[in-house]
Formats: sequence, structure tokens, C-alpha cells
Amino acid sequence: MIQATALETEAFILSEGPLWDAATGRVVWVDLEAGRILSAPWVDGRLGEVASVSVGEQVGCAFPIGGGRYLAALTRELAIVEADGTVRRGSALTPEGTRFNDGKIDPAGRLVVGTLALNEEGWDHLLLRLEHDGTVTTLDDDLGLSNGLGWSPDGTTFYSIDTPRRTVFRRDYDVATGAVGQREVFIELVDAYPDGMTVDADGNVWIAIWGGHEMSCYDASGARIDGATVSVDAPHVSSAAFVGPDLDHLVITSASRDLSPDERVRWPHAGCLFVAQPDARGRASTPWREVPLP
Repeated sequence: MIQATALETEAFILSEGPLWDAATGRVVWVDLEAGRILSAPWVDGRLGEVASVSVGEQVGCAFPIGGGRYLAALTRELAIVEADGTVRRGSALTPEGTRFNDGKIDPAGRLVVGTLALNEEGWDHLLLRLEHDGTVTTLDDDLGLSNGLGWSPDGTTFYSIDTPRRTVFRRDYDVATGAVGQREVFIELVDAYPDGMTVDADGNVWIAIWGGHEMSCYDASGARIDGATVSVDAPHVSSAAFVGPDLDHLVITSASRDLSPDERVRWPHAGCLFVAQPDARGRASTPWREVPLP
């Protein structure tokens, strides 16, 4: 088992959505509950000084788009966050009582992002894709809580997580046309809740386990690679991304929410970012192909 090391960050209620911005040499993530987009330079396997932009509400995910700007999924709207902190919002795309959650940019530069309920459960939550013409396609409308997303290295397989179902789905994906195949179960966990995920250069799928203290790794057939498990000194592991010039460090986000006072004392790094160096490398992410916001 590989042991992750806590990085020197504050203990967030819910840190999420890490990614590597190769253009600036920075790690980007969100402080979801506080509505902050954070970034820091990656220097010798550690984070440098953290920069923060507040958007004034919850932010599910954010992606650098050049010039100090971000594409962000706010509570119910997509938005462009300008370098000076100005927020340009689109229209509301999700129903009242829901919010955007995890999102990724697909291999063609389209945003794919899902939703969850704020106050009650249901099985009607969405996975949406923002197309190159600015329209929105619904990929799923029957989810309990849309979470981690990823693609195989060749882009032909799309993975998505529904946390309450404890399931990682996969389906065929045509990058050029955007056509998606039939959704099928890739991994079904018995006693754990999958959260965020990333896919490495070899096609292995790394899954953050909420309540499980770890990142679990599976090969493209769905078989678990036990020797690649990353142990995290925090119960709620939320997501991960390979970062650095060689994409050989795994930065992991976590949460301190839903922990008792005694548990917070027991796991003082809960909510912090962690780093591990497994025998794997990530893949360069695709930048968003900018379109007018719906």
C-alpha cells in the first residue's frame, strides 16, 4: 500500500476537483462549500503560496481557461470568472434545490458536469454536456448523485460515478461526434462509496473512496490493483489528479465534513490536500473549447 502525505493546506470542509494547469505550472482545486477557486505553484513535490478567488456561492468545479480566467460550475449556473474576480453567469440549468457537482473537460474540449440534491435524495439528477455550439445535452437524468468522471487514454470509453448506487459506469464515447453508447456497470462497490476519479496514462482508473481512507485503483477490465492502493490519513477522500511537469505525483483532495469533534482530533489533516507518488503517470488534460454560456 502506498502512503499519501498531507500537504500544507488548510483543512477545508470539502476540497474538490484538483487538476494540473500545465500552462502555468499550478495545481487548481475548489473549496466547494466556501465558494473559492484555489491554485498554487507546484515546486519540488509541494504546493507553493496559495491564491484564492471567491465566487460568492458554492462551486462544484473550475477550469483555467487562460489569462487568469476560469470556467466554473456554480450552484445552478455555469460562469466565467474573470482575472479580476468578476463573475459572468449563464442561465440556471438545474432545478431549485440542486447544485452542480463534479465536472471534467472531455477529449474534444466540451464540459461534462453533473448535479446533486441539496436537501433531499432522489434519482432524477443530471449529467450534462455543454456542446461546441453552446447547447446543452443531457447524458443522464436518473442519477442519485453525479460524481467523478473520466475517459480512457484513447477517449473511446467514458467513466462516470453515481455515489449512492456505489457504482462506476462506463460507456462507449465517440469524441468526434459526441455520440455515447449504452451505460453499463464497470465497478460496483459493496461497502464503499466512490467519489471523484482520474484515469492514468495506462488506462487504470483511480477512485476516491468517501469514508474509506483511500484511493483505489482498477485496471481497464475492472480488476482491482491492490498494490496500487493509496492510503490517506483522512476518512473522506473526494478526488485526485496527477500533477507536475511529468504528471507523476497524485494530488488528493479530502473533506472534514460529517466528522464528529473527536474524529477531527483523530484525523487533523481531514480536509487537507495530500500527495502520493505511485508507479503511474497521468495524462495531459484537454483545455475547454470556449463557447457562449447557455
